Amino acid sequence: MRALVKSVPGVGMELVDRPVPAFAARDVLIKVHYAGVCGTDLHIWEWDAWAAGRLRPPVVIGHEFAGEVADLGAAARGEGIFAVGDLVTAEGHVICGHCVPCRTGNGHLCVRTSIIGVDRDGAFAEFIAMPASNVMHLDGIPTDVGAIMDPIGNAVHTALEGGDVAGSTALVLGCGPIGCFAVGVLRAAGASLVIASDFNDTRRALAVRMGAHHTLHPERDDVVARARELTAGLGVDLVCEMSGHPSGHATAFAAARPGGRVNLLGTPSRTTEVDFARDVIFKGLTLYGVTGRKMYSTWIHMMRLLQSGQLDPRPVVTHRFPMERIADAIGVIKDGSAGKVILDVAR
Repeated sequence: MRALVKSVPGVGMELVDRPVPAFAARDVLIKVHYAGVCGTDLHIWEWDAWAAGRLRPPVVIGHEFAGEVADLGAAARGEGIFAVGDLVTAEGHVICGHCVPCRTGNGHLCVRTSIIGVDRDGAFAEFIAMPASNVMHLDGIPTDVGAIMDPIGNAVHTALEGGDVAGSTALVLGCGPIGCFAVGVLRAAGASLVIASDFNDTRRALAVRMGAHHTLHPERDDVVARARELTAGLGVDLVCEMSGHPSGHATAFAAARPGGRVNLLGTPSRTTEVDFARDVIFKGLTLYGVTGRKMYSTWIHMMRLLQSGQLDPRPVVTHRFPMERIADAIGVIKDGSAGKVILDVAR
């Protein structure tokens, strides 16, 4: 099979021929149709400090995908849940099932998590083997949408954690693909006001297409003042912080209303200084750190939103490339001209 591999430390990836992966008794072998490219893949391409400290080449890259069942291990076949030809996607975090988080319903926080495309071979390949317990039927969801359910799930987790969104006011800080998906999730869940903020003109335009009522430019607009102005001086009920930047954290804490909630998905590259007394404790804020998708309540909620048509993520998809053009895919992400980028693996 063809696969995009980080063969050695350093910049780039290689498109190479590899054996079709072996699969165990409880595994499903999946023929990949589409795979999503994300910021993690950019870090791996660039071989930054995070990638150098985490990956052990050679490894097949890619952790967002969908395709069709090509074969099954004996135990997976005997369970009768999947059959050859079924269209599927999969949760890319492979967990142990035995640690305290796993056994208390928090598998997304498993202490032994192994992530495809990072810790084990991933989905930028014509085939991938996955534990059957991680695989899910698409049930009518197109495979190109199924390929980006990993980041959509992150958006669902961020937007909906903490209670009923219906009628609430929300601010999304950072309109990369997950931020734009979060805008759509908030609208689908019935938020009465969704404000989106980003420096990038393309991303703000995508946020509008996903349903943002107002978009703001942090250099041209006073985001906190506008959030308060649009909420009768109170501040928003929920902030979804997607940027991971210290200035985004400061804005989030200031824009949230007293007793509000800040759900943090963006991963900081440096330390943020916070006046916890002023910005969090005396405001009675609830802070929640978002890691991946809850297994599997996030997936169920996301699939229902997609199947019902309440959430359409396709406006965020701006570029599609064959695997041979991975450098171009990385390039449009790096220069900020893209929303979500998809690889057509089966092309």
